[in-house]
Amino acid sequence: MDGVGYRVVCCGFSPCIQRLIEFAYLEKGAVNRALRTSVGVGGKGANTARMVRQLGGTPLLLGFAGGVNGRQLESMLSREGIVFRHVETSGETRICQTLLEQGAPSPTELVEEMPPLSAGEWEAMVALAASVEMADTWVAISGKLPAGAPVDAYARLVDLAMRQGGRTIVDAPGAPLLRALPFHPDVVKINEGELLQATGGTDIHHAAEEVLERGARAVLVTRGGWGALFVDGRHRLEIAPPAIVAVNPVGSGDAVTAGLAVKLSGGAEMNEALAFGMACGAANALQRVSGSLSPADVERLVGEVRIRKL
Repeated sequence: MDGVGYRVVCCGFSPCIQRLIEFAYLEKGAVNRALRTSVGVGGKGANTARMVRQLGGTPLLLGFAGGVNGRQLESMLSREGIVFRHVETSGETRICQTLLEQGAPSPTELVEEMPPLSAGEWEAMVALAASVEMADTWVAISGKLPAGAPVDAYARLVDLAMRQGGRTIVDAPGAPLLRALPFHPDVVKINEGELLQATGGTDIHHAAEEVLERGARAVLVTRGGWGALFVDGRHRLEIAPPAIVAVNPVGSGDAVTAGLAVKLSGGAEMNEALAFGMACGAANALQRVSGSLSPADVERLVGEVRIRKL
């Protein structure tokens, strides 16, 4: 099998080229001239892999790439030292744009959808994943499934990892997440809105318990600057993040996943991994470019995370 020696396998099936465009002032329906533009890698799986790498971990990224944009994506990944295995698609890799306005509390996201996969392209991904050694490895499965992928796609991947002796973190919305739960993902990492939408609930405590009852071994519910809720079979924890002034919070959820994966793959206890993951989320929000963090910021912020038993 391929992939021996990778501590974290990152699965992200809707990659993109991410353009960050900054403005002094942004007015809808008018000509807006950018102050500066940056181009980088985007998509939840790729962001997770990049931040695992920045934290000193050893990631392997599994994903799709197509066309001229796909070649540019792979070139940028290679420059960052990310080892990847891609299935070639007939559709062009998408381009997404983040608009930052000086003084605005939140960015504006222009999200292009990935072209639909063919049945053959998805089956090629299943074969690729099956060729990767996942024993004693944490597998992070992140993001919305592209059109053309089957609704049980994440269920198959969690089952594959489990059968090999791997452990999984699933950060995904909707039906694909629910279909994966009977295969017992080790951690479901999900934001509050996606959790309530997936379960049809109105209370995050009840919704998190429902995800446990359906098969997840643990659930981490993130709520941005409001902190997070963690539940498993023994604990119910409230996690308060560091107080920061965010520059660009896009990618902070992926930073949490990266931090969890790095610490858990190194044998850390869950409380330590949770504090580290939340510090990573805050560190990403301090950067202009999403999917990036400073290990020095993480080291400084981790001591400011507060975990309280409920």
